Amino acid sequence: MNAADGLTMTTAYQGEQTLLVTRPTRLIALRYWTAMVLALIVAGVLFFQVPWRFVSLGNPALAGLPASSIVAAVFLFLAFLAFVTAELKRRTTRYIITDNKIIREDGILNKNTEMVPYTQLERVDLHQTLGQRILKIGTIVVDTGDDVLNIDMVRHPAKVQELLSARLGRRAWTGQQPPPTR
Repeated sequence: MNAADGLTMTTAYQGEQTLLVTRPTRLIALRYWTAMVLALIVAGVLFFQVPWRFVSLGNPALAGLPASSIVAAVFLFLAFLAFVTAELKRRTTRYIITDNKIIREDGILNKNTEMVPYTQLERVDLHQTLGQRILKIGTIVVDTGDDVLNIDMVRHPAKVQELLSARLGRRAWTGQQPPPTR
């Protein structure tokens, strides 16, 4: 996804060109997706009253509803919360690469924006597990010497790394043309 796809950067300086705007994959919120699946499994087991088929005590009732159905509803609500949290985490994180800097924006209520100009770049590393290599995703670690910026779970990380590595130590564009040499 790039700026030509309709996503433009609102924080761009005049004359600055946006090279790439992307979001992380859904795997950035893997723990929330896992919690959602487990909550759905527990809710299904409780809704179909599986534990009560193996005990002779029976399923107690509260206000005319089986207790297992009430607990199943609670787990369904927890699964819904995990789903909403996972999607919000992914949708509120955005990576923007311009011709002068790298920007990472995230957060809903508390907005965090990290900017790293190319002049501060020392290293651009790519980290991928075997599963991430198969899925063609990975994490780009941008090192400035003083600070580290992670571009987590991005698609086609080798292309992003190549885009950034080509700009290591590049001077920022000041908007002025150099004087002609004679």
